[in-house]
Amino acid sequence: MRIIIYAFIILCLLPTNLMSQDSIPFTKDFRLYEGLYLNYQEFRVNWPIPKEQIITTIDKDQLDFYSKLIQQDIIEYKERDGSITKIQSNRVWGYCQNNIIFINLDKNFFRIPIFGAISNFLGTVEVASISQGYDPFMNAPMNSTQTRTREIRQFLLDFYSGEVSPFSIEKTEDLLKRDESIYKEYMALSKKNKKELGTKYIRMYNEKHPVYFPKG
Repeated sequence: MRIIIYAFIILCLLPTNLMSQDSIPFTKDFRLYEGLYLNYQEFRVNWPIPKEQIITTIDKDQLDFYSKLIQQDIIEYKERDGSITKIQSNRVWGYCQNNIIFINLDKNFFRIPIFGAISNFLGTVEVASISQGYDPFMNAPMNSTQTRTREIRQFLLDFYSGEVSPFSIEKTEDLLKRDESIYKEYMALSKKNKKELGTKYIRMYNEKHPVYFPKG
């Protein structure tokens, strides 16, 4: 039932209908419902699983409740019809706490500090590197070893598709195409300025194109 309802709602929120009387813009005064987004569709229609429906021994009054919850392998919750359902925590799309969205990326949850039609956030990814050893006695290279480290990277979230992609000039250009004047101004920049001013033009786009959520 949950899937049917929010699938119907999201049809009403396609970009061509965003100014309808059934939706309202996201502003600094807009409050998102707190809870777990099992998938992108639940986030799109502002319909998460609230704390009250989550079955856990973790103290729900703790400030770090959600960060502790997603560290568990399995999350158990109660559906609206009263049935009990389980989901692997690494399959949860994200969660909302204090009107801040946290998104799951590679089984880690990262804060989206500035939310909009194009959201820009930092996350960490695992990077493999190969180092070539050297034997000073034989004056020759030794067997190479592979090490894995986590590096901070910048990412973009497209509100209307749910796509998360690494930040790049090409992807920024692609997203800004939806506004002809901003896109034209951005394309006139040098490659260096495109990289340095990318976040500025994303803010310009977001100010001009607020996102909408269903009423209620």
